[in-house]
Amino acid sequence: GHTPFKYLGLPVGANPRKFATWEPMVNAIRGKLSAWGNKHVTLGGRIVMINAVLNAIPIFYLSLLKMPVKVWKEIVKIQRTFLWGGLSKRNRICWVKWDDFCKPKSEAGLGIRDLRLVNLSLLAKWRWKLLSPDMEVWKDVVVAKYGQEIIGKGNLGDLSIPRLASKWWSGICNLDKDTNWFSEAVEKRVGDGILTYFWNDVWMGNQALRHRFPRIYAEIQCA
Repeated sequence: GHTPFKYLGLPVGANPRKFATWEPMVNAIRGKLSAWGNKHVTLGGRIVMINAVLNAIPIFYLSLLKMPVKVWKEIVKIQRTFLWGGLSKRNRICWVKWDDFCKPKSEAGLGIRDLRLVNLSLLAKWRWKLLSPDMEVWKDVVVAKYGQEIIGKGNLGDLSIPRLASKWWSGICNLDKDTNWFSEAVEKRVGDGILTYFWNDVWMGNQALRHRFPRIYAEIQCA
C-alpha cells in the first residue's frame, strides 16, 4: 500500500504538523454542530455538549498525534463560538478567556477540558506503557526499530531520534523535552539496576541526579 492511508479515520503516515492532516477531524466537529440544527440549548447544556461530544471527536487523533497550535486554536474557536452563541450564526463577544473556562469548577471555571492537556495525557500513556513490564506486540515493533534501550527509560528526550523516525515516535520522545514533566514525575524502585539510568531516572529523592547536580553531570558529559 501507499502512505498516507486511513485507518479508523486516522491518516496513517501523514505529517501531523500540517493542518490538512487534521482537517477531516475539524470538519467533523463543524458537521456535528450543523447536525444539531437550530435547537435551543442552555449554557449548561452547551458546556455538557462540548465536553461529552465536541471534545470526544478528536480523541483518536489526540491519542496518537501531537496537536499543532493552529489546530488547537481552530477547535477552540469553534467551541467558543458555540458556547457564547449557541447554534446561531451570529458572532458574539467572548467576555472570558478560554483558559479560565478550562479551569475546574473548584477554581471558578466551567470544567471544560483543555484539549492541549488531553493530548499530552494520551501521548504520555505510550511512555508509561514503555515503562511497564507488560509484553505487547507494538513494543516489539518499536524496539526492533529504535533499539532495546528505550525500554524502561523515563527520559526519552535524551535519545538521538533517527532521521527517518516516524512523526509519532518523535512526538513521544519530545513530549516533555523542555520541562521534563513526565520523567520527573516517574520514580523508579531500584532492583538489580539493569533498567535504571543513574543520571536520568528519578531513583533517589524526587529529582533526577542530572538536575540535582548539573555541574558534575556537565563535567562528565564533557569528559
